[in-house]
This record gives sequence, structure tokens and C-alpha cells, in this order.
Amino acid sequence: SAAPEGTVLKGLNYIKDRADPIALEDKAYPEWLWSLLDEKKQKQKTSKPANRQFHRKQNRESIKASNFMKDKKN
Repeated sequence: SAAPEGTVLKGLNYIKDRADPIALEDKAYPEWLWSLLDEKKQKQKTSKPANRQFHRKQNRESIKASNFMKDKKN
């Protein structure tokens, strides 16, 4: 990790009236944590594109389908 074991990690505390967390040794953290910053592994996990245009198009199509079905019921 970037911080040696025992280093106080200032500014990472998000709970009021609590002490700042202290860095642990690398073995104390779960294995999946180290793959979070690896871009290749993250891209392999997502099968759908993560761009805004794709999601807007998907959302628009689902709204149109929903409205179409509502119109058919009346």
C-alpha cells in the first residue's frame, strides 16, 4: 500500500467524534481491495458500456416501451 503500517490516515474519518484510521499491514486487507485501482480488471468485470450515452439510450427505450404498454391497456 501507499502508507506504511501504523501511519495515521488523516482526513479519512467520516464518522463524527472518532479518531482517524490507522493503516494496517497489506495482509490485513481483503484481496479484492487491491484490484479496485486496476483498470483492466475493472473493465473485465463490467459487460455493459459505462458511458452516459449508452445509459441514456437504454433509459429512453425502456420509458418508450413502458409508455407503449400503458397506451395499449387503455
